[in-house]
Amino acid sequence: MTDRVELITKEVEGNQFTAIRFYLELPATVGGVQHQAPFMHRPGDDDSSAVTFWGKQDLRPLLRKALAFWISTIRSRRRKQSEPI
Repeated sequence: MTDRVELITKEVEGNQFTAIRFYLELPATVGGVQHQAPFMHRPGDDDSSAVTFWGKQDLRPLLRKALAFWISTIRSRRRKQSEPI
């Protein structure tokens, strides 16, 4: 996953939808050297993969909950690693 994030809105049959999109970049090896960048066929033709979360309502509470869970899990793992055997 990259730091490239996008907010998207669209209307379908009078309903407003909002999404957050997280872009992915796959590594590629060129001449024995690894690179990571958007998947561009040619200038202006970005075919990068992305994960998009759609919703009818404000996504911020859900994203805050997911982030808090992630932080809690990381902290718990770090505490376990630092405990004496």
